[in-house]
Amino acid sequence: MTLIALAVLLSLVGCAAPGSAGEGDDSRELLPPAEGNTAYPLVVTSAVGEIEIAERPRRVVMASSWDGDLFAALGVVPVATDEQIEFYPWALERFPVEIETLWPMGDQPYPAETIAAASPDLIVDTLATDPAQVDKLGAIAPVLGAPEDSGADGTWQDRILLLGEVFDLSERAQKVIADYDATFERIREEHPEFAGTSVDYVAFYGTEFGAGLLNTAGSDAEALFTRLGFDPSPSADDTALDDGISDELWGTFSGDVLVISNQDAEGFADFFANPLIQSLESVKSGRVLVLDVDSTAWTVSHDGEPTPFTGHFGRAFNYGPLAHLEIAELLTPLLAELPR
Repeated sequence: MTLIALAVLLSLVGCAAPGSAGEGDDSRELLPPAEGNTAYPLVVTSAVGEIEIAERPRRVVMASSWDGDLFAALGVVPVATDEQIEFYPWALERFPVEIETLWPMGDQPYPAETIAAASPDLIVDTLATDPAQVDKLGAIAPVLGAPEDSGADGTWQDRILLLGEVFDLSERAQKVIADYDATFERIREEHPEFAGTSVDYVAFYGTEFGAGLLNTAGSDAEALFTRLGFDPSPSADDTALDDGISDELWGTFSGDVLVISNQDAEGFADFFANPLIQSLESVKSGRVLVLDVDSTAWTVSHDGEPTPFTGHFGRAFNYGPLAHLEIAELLTPLLAELPR
């Protein structure tokens, strides 16, 4: 099965199916049918405290668009969220109906009046760990935060399993995880040439801010490249890179492949012409992949080709199953074309 076919398969997991009889029009549009595995009332504890959910939630406010990938993969449409959900078109396209309310980003993380006007019976932010920050929201509806045991550092798998229990969609959550694992296993099988080679993934932020290594040890970017089959960057544990890449540090890079996310078209030519970069073995061997990122529209192109990726490229690396599939769809064929 090709990567595109697998993308279609995973997208089907994220599509909402018609609701079961008796749930009302709202529920049929906003949630898939209940699986019958969660008993309500449900008492659940997250990082922001214990709540009781009297019955299956129907109108859910996604208090942070960072959860959009997980909602879309489960087929749950939030009634309201912040405007930055538009950064993630791969999630939006899987919602069968439009989100009723999008609020603008402001100084406050959660606009209580707007959230209350959406008449939610549950408010969700699976990255929230501070009970004080969501305290006012508790007067509107129960608030579900990050998984209790892992907090904001938990994986998307931890978060989707928590949502699966709350929405009575645990089987669907497990299937999303299984399909995700199968997709990357298939990629590794189809591209054995990735094994035994390493990637240095660098972001060029511009002449003022310089560049930084993104696939450091334990990072989401490192995890994604290793899922594709690559070895970790030899520089992944170099803590000096936390402050950016100075000229003297370029000589420490020894990855087989150099991937650069270029966010400054005007300054990139001078940056890349640096003799220290040109002397890297990956560059001399032509194993360089430059992705030109438009920081306004969040689009990515390569070598002037039509844009193959649209969305928030930086966030996609640590976002969730649908975003990771989008990244894999972009990077896998480009990496496979590099010289060996």
